[in-house]
Amino acid sequence: MAKVLILGGGTAGLVAGRYITAEAKRLGIDADVTMVTASERHYMPPLFMEVALGSASPEETWAPIKNAEKVYGFKVDIDRVTEIDLANRQVKTESGKVYDYDYLFLGLGVKYVWDKYKGFAEYGYHNYTLEGALELHKALSEFKGGKIVIYVPETPHRCGIYPFEMSLNLRMYFEHRGIEGVNIKVVHPGEAPAKALGSSVSKFFQEEMERARAEFVHHDGHVGISANKVVTKNAEVDYDLLIKVPPIAIPDVMSFMADEKDPRWARVEGPDFRYPDYDEVYIVSEASMPPLGLLTAGVPLHNASIVAAASILHQIHGGYPIAEYAPTMCLGHGYNTGFSGNCEYEWKGDKYKRECYLLFKSPLVRLMKDSFYRGWLDSLRL
Repeated sequence: MAKVLILGGGTAGLVAGRYITAEAKRLGIDADVTMVTASERHYMPPLFMEVALGSASPEETWAPIKNAEKVYGFKVDIDRVTEIDLANRQVKTESGKVYDYDYLFLGLGVKYVWDKYKGFAEYGYHNYTLEGALELHKALSEFKGGKIVIYVPETPHRCGIYPFEMSLNLRMYFEHRGIEGVNIKVVHPGEAPAKALGSSVSKFFQEEMERARAEFVHHDGHVGISANKVVTKNAEVDYDLLIKVPPIAIPDVMSFMADEKDPRWARVEGPDFRYPDYDEVYIVSEASMPPLGLLTAGVPLHNASIVAAASILHQIHGGYPIAEYAPTMCLGHGYNTGFSGNCEYEWKGDKYKRECYLLFKSPLVRLMKDSFYRGWLDSLRL
């Protein structure tokens, strides 16, 4: 029997667990799949923005990950990973358990580095956790007008289109509340909104932000944040309310796996997300996407999980077809509308080359996106 150990109960871990379990059953492969995750809750982080804006309740943002045992058929243990011993194929946890494995799938996500920049931890709000979303919701509900700054100190960060979506949703939020006199700025190190998604998607956000009277301000590097001002190397921007986007990095328990060139990310090899020197170890998280030229968002992670899971099945079964990294369709909010975009990928030997473009615009996209998130969580609710 092949032991497959999955660390992390987020998007990557859940996709890998259900894919490997389902395909092993279909093909008659003897595989024991176990997930170890620190949280009893499987969250859908994009809904945290909806909590901040008052269009979703906290309970709507998560489902019990333990339900995956009945829904998808693999074992789930709630425990925190404290040590990963690749040489001996063992993982140790906070409760004292030791897990052996034949194949290891690391889907532990990233950590938020709040103290990386001067003033960043002390000032502002965010919705990158449920607790943060509730605090931001309170601040927005009490805001009666003034200057709002959405500040991005560095890229890439989780969900590259978030700052621009948030600026457009904020304009709608205040319009629906009948509040005028709100100035919205996105202070960002990029040359244009969502430039990583290609010229047509970037143009969509530029036009939508212009319609929503949300200003894009390029910055050349962080200097500091005070109680009412963001200071960068080329700009000083006053604010009455600050919304911040946190820097990300590889989790502490995986720090020994960090890339020497950029220690924010994991050492990883493509096209199937293996860790160098250990063919049985796979890393699929936002920490393994940038080194391979991929985007740090849920849909790219979903596709990466399928590729890695198929590679594990190939090793176990011998003839299972290795999946290619498929085109990724993304949905995003606009100002009273939405967009669908697509990215196509080609493996170039060291990185994936991508080409992204706009497919269509429609107000229905907002409903499509919201329905996908809620349907995903509903699948885990018994």
